[in-house]
Amino acid sequence: MDVHHPIQHGKHRRQEHHRRILVVGLSLLLLAGGIVAALTWGSGPASSNAVQGAGSTSSAAAGHAGHTHPQPTGSASAAPPPQSAATLGTGSVVAVGKTPHEVAVSPDGSFAYIADPGAGAVIRFDTAGNRVTASIPVPEAPPQMVTFSPDGSRAYVSAFTEDFSADVVAVLDTGSDTKTSVTPVGRGPYAAAVTPDGRRLFLPYYDEDHLDVLDTSSGALVTRIPLPPSPHWVSFSRDGRLAYITDHFSNVVTVLDVQTYAVVATIPVGDGPHSLEVSPDGTRVAVVNYIGGDVSLIDTTRNAVIATVPAVGAGPQDVSYAPDGRHFYTANVDDGTMAVVDANTGAVTARIAAGSSPTSVAVTPDGGRLFVTNFDDGTVRVLEGSVGR
Repeated sequence: MDVHHPIQHGKHRRQEHHRRILVVGLSLLLLAGGIVAALTWGSGPASSNAVQGAGSTSSAAAGHAGHTHPQPTGSASAAPPPQSAATLGTGSVVAVGKTPHEVAVSPDGSFAYIADPGAGAVIRFDTAGNRVTASIPVPEAPPQMVTFSPDGSRAYVSAFTEDFSADVVAVLDTGSDTKTSVTPVGRGPYAAAVTPDGRRLFLPYYDEDHLDVLDTSSGALVTRIPLPPSPHWVSFSRDGRLAYITDHFSNVVTVLDVQTYAVVATIPVGDGPHSLEVSPDGTRVAVVNYIGGDVSLIDTTRNAVIATVPAVGAGPQDVSYAPDGRHFYTANVDDGTMAVVDANTGAVTARIAAGSSPTSVAVTPDGGRLFVTNFDDGTVRVLEGSVGR
């Protein structure tokens, strides 16, 4: 395959014609017997508009609200987040490890976990003090991606080797920063997400044509859902009824009914869709297209692309919304920048030097700070995100 692997460069694979030989025996074994945990999985579930250009349309479905990733906590009566700024204040650059690949902020915003495949560990990062406070080894395979349970008590780490000879999901207890279980899974487990009720983990695969749903209380395989090649990223609607999934080598986003696992829509997007996120008000899904260098915006009422934001940067690999929904941010791995985009007009309002190969961007629940991982220089850039900070 004509590809780059994130273990080597923190950059995503490119290819014109992707095809893999499926390991039929392993697939049948997993379907028949479920996934067998190497250690005990855990003790129960962790509870829980006008833009430049126009995109293509696909089959429509009823709209649903959405949530940001990671999910903010708080009641419906909580004060609204501060207004996000059109440009960002320059913050510090913090050395965190060897090859930080993805950062995820905890639901309460007090810390972040950073998956570092080069270090073979997940790094705990104090978001107030901008410092590393712990390193959690994951020796079974290099950790690539990390996501939290809705209540923040657990983190699920996708880990795999370059040749996919070792592929696991590790579960971390965030209270003690310890690994509590490791479960063998399929080839290249990628950006998983936990359902809002905390009971199921939707697990896409870098080198498979399906998505697995795992029971978070046991690690058992609940179901396997066939999808177009290389499902990458999962984001749930606010009410938890729909899952939006990028299919990187197929240039589509698949929409699934979370309860029935039926495909609701298949939405053509740009070239090489990688990360996606539902807007805080649930009306849009922003999809970064890694090869195309742009962002597709999906209307969740129609489940169709209604606009394309061009030229956000070279190799956009991750996208995150500001909590107020006024802006979203893209990490552009191939030009060392992070873009700020006005969500209403589609204008790129700032392009900020982030570091060497920025691979992910995460935002605190109050919108006050952003964290950008730089794969090739082992740093996290911290940026101020709100007006008046």
